[in-house]
Amino acid sequence: MQSTFSFVILSLFCVTLGDKKRLLPSYMKMCDIEDKELTACVREQIVASLPHFTKGVPELNVPSTDPVKLDDIKINGNGLNLTFTEAAMHGLSNSELTDLKVELGTQDEAFSLTLKANFSLIAKYDIDGRILILPIKGNGDAYVHTQGVAVNIQSKLIHMKNSKGEHLKMITPVYKYDIEKTTFDLRNLFNGNKELAETTLKFANENWKQLMDELAPPAIKQIVLTVVKAINKFFSNIPITEMIKGYKERL
Repeated sequence: MQSTFSFVILSLFCVTLGDKKRLLPSYMKMCDIEDKELTACVREQIVASLPHFTKGVPELNVPSTDPVKLDDIKINGNGLNLTFTEAAMHGLSNSELTDLKVELGTQDEAFSLTLKANFSLIAKYDIDGRILILPIKGNGDAYVHTQGVAVNIQSKLIHMKNSKGEHLKMITPVYKYDIEKTTFDLRNLFNGNKELAETTLKFANENWKQLMDELAPPAIKQIVLTVVKAINKFFSNIPITEMIKGYKERL
């Protein structure tokens, strides 16, 4: 499903340090701040690095973000009580970059990107109430599959300084999203009554937007926060001048 997502900055940078130890992974290359094709270079790095970064980069303190472990999600309203626990969202590593804008070297640095992917939420559920006119009750394993989730993320960048040098940091990220389709598979509805379960799930999947209006916002928010935290950990370990060729420090 958000965000977050926000892997563009992770993928922007590669270092050429002469005799010094190379700080970034071999699958990333440098993008030149003076290059008229900077955005095209950034796009290339994102495509190459997304599958690697979502698995985590321990040497740079970047944690795995696929799956994203979620806090408990509770929906209480419109006659429905639904809770997801032990939830994990899978799919970020298969994201496709569909749009990208980059502003670096300007007074107000920022970026915007859109990622699209299919996501799967695996969790434990407990549900009681109604979906529109149909009663629903049960608890057990939940599998929620979302198709065509497009997430646009925009963020400003500021500069921080520590003993290692000057670093970038993401602040005030905002996001919006769109979902093409969602399918719910809730096991053990009505204490295992197959006929009631099939009828209710069919109705729920025909009216998936009602459930996703409540479920999607907290899930995507958690994904975005996880991704931003991972990116900022990456930034804190690599000075800007060792990531961007031709970049001038400000602090």
